[in-house]
Amino acid sequence: MQNYMIENIFLVKKIEVNQLGMNIISNLQEYCKNLTSEELTRDLEKKLEGIMADKITKDKVIEDAKKEVLTILDDIDKNNLKIGEGLYNAYQESRIVGKCTCGGNLVVRFSPKTKSSFVGCSNYPDCNVIYSLPKGAEVLKSKCEKCGLPNISFGRGKSRKRACLDSKCGVDHSKINEVEVVGQCPDCGNNLLKRHGRYGEFVGCSGFPKCKFTSSLEDLEDKLNKKRGLIIYK
Repeated sequence: MQNYMIENIFLVKKIEVNQLGMNIISNLQEYCKNLTSEELTRDLEKKLEGIMADKITKDKVIEDAKKEVLTILDDIDKNNLKIGEGLYNAYQESRIVGKCTCGGNLVVRFSPKTKSSFVGCSNYPDCNVIYSLPKGAEVLKSKCEKCGLPNISFGRGKSRKRACLDSKCGVDHSKINEVEVVGQCPDCGNNLLKRHGRYGEFVGCSGFPKCKFTSSLEDLEDKLNKKRGLIIYK
């Protein structure tokens, strides 16, 4: 459901309909008005209240509801090609998240090879601009103050973070090659190094790839304490 018809479900307490959801509703209102009719919903509520008050029979309400459903299905059948085309166009439009420097659109795509999503330029192969997306990432409406590209949210639950779509935005490349030892790896004993990753600094073992110990700078002390505790009780 995420990113299909609603967005920001991890960032706000209310559900917001996204552009795709709005386009789907607009398309259905044009070719199948009864399906999105507020009057139809209110009428049904009144009839249900009438059943409770013994002003109308249940069979009468069911009979009227069947007629409405058949009318809706008839509208869909008559306009199925137009509805399908409209929904497809709405989906394509919803995948556009911004403008590329070449003038093309930045579009969310899926790679069957890597089983992951990414953002690429619609002018490919003439333009090879590509931005990777972490698993479960959501492209936001807000823009990066530094470069103007969309921001993204990533992570799980309350620990979700925000960052610029461009992983290189705001990175001081002069510091990337600097090596700073911040401790000893609790798994293999090698040095723990401060590294620069997709979304800022983190700690990784110098014994990588044999040792895959990693940690955020904020969680390093807690992780080391837990590892020491495990060693003590062995």
